[in-house]
Amino acid sequence: MYLITFFKLGVVVLLLSIISTWPGISRAQMPVGVVPTVPLMTGESRDENGEVIPIRPENQKILDYFERTIGIHFDIRRMPIARVIEGVKQGDGIAYGISKTSERLKYMAYSDAIFTDYVWLIVRDDSPIEIGSLAEIKGKSIGIVRGIRFNDDIDGLRNVWFKVEEDPSQMSSRLKKLLSGRMDAMLFNSRMHTAKELENELNMYMVEKNIHGETQDKSRIRVVSKPFLTDDVYFVTGLTTDKSIIGKINAAIIKGRKSGDLPALWKP
Repeated sequence: MYLITFFKLGVVVLLLSIISTWPGISRAQMPVGVVPTVPLMTGESRDENGEVIPIRPENQKILDYFERTIGIHFDIRRMPIARVIEGVKQGDGIAYGISKTSERLKYMAYSDAIFTDYVWLIVRDDSPIEIGSLAEIKGKSIGIVRGIRFNDDIDGLRNVWFKVEEDPSQMSSRLKKLLSGRMDAMLFNSRMHTAKELENELNMYMVEKNIHGETQDKSRIRVVSKPFLTDDVYFVTGLTTDKSIIGKINAAIIKGRKSGDLPALWKP
């Protein structure tokens, strides 16, 4: 009797799982108590051992807010940003943390902006770059994680005004590359508001991971005093896929701004 009951329960759980992820079934049609599952792609970062670094707490808090407010469950899929973009094109789900460019608008539907990232310019402590002006980085090699794009103004300068060094998502590898002089600076997204705060965190990371010991270079890194740029980020989906989820996300953004559950966008 116990085995029969257990088997029946397993069948019910399996059916509910299939229903919750079936793309043609709306939430209104689902059995009471079943939370729809939405595939969510987002970029990955890896540690010095090649392991995927967990989503930053501030980002997880934002995702939790949308799950709670909309009444969905995100099936989070971490992958290189280039695969995220391709997945959106192929209609594999929605993506989180994507910047807006004119090129991407050709095949992506964007939500309203969720939050603002600061993009900092990180250099060796002996670098002549002081304020991160365009004049200072002319002809310099700048490390940018492979697949990352910023606004149209910066994208238009890639390999024209400055040379792009395509970096892996591994933070330790990027820092070693910078310390060894294989690039002049690197761009790094962070929600931290001050250069000194980020600089202290990165130098502590280098000590913890013994990056100086591995490179035999005792130089420290420096974060240029002002953000190189600010970068609003979004949820996106493919233009040819069902975009109703974007409307629900936008409604949740408005609600979160009013309640204070979502951070205000940075305004210059």
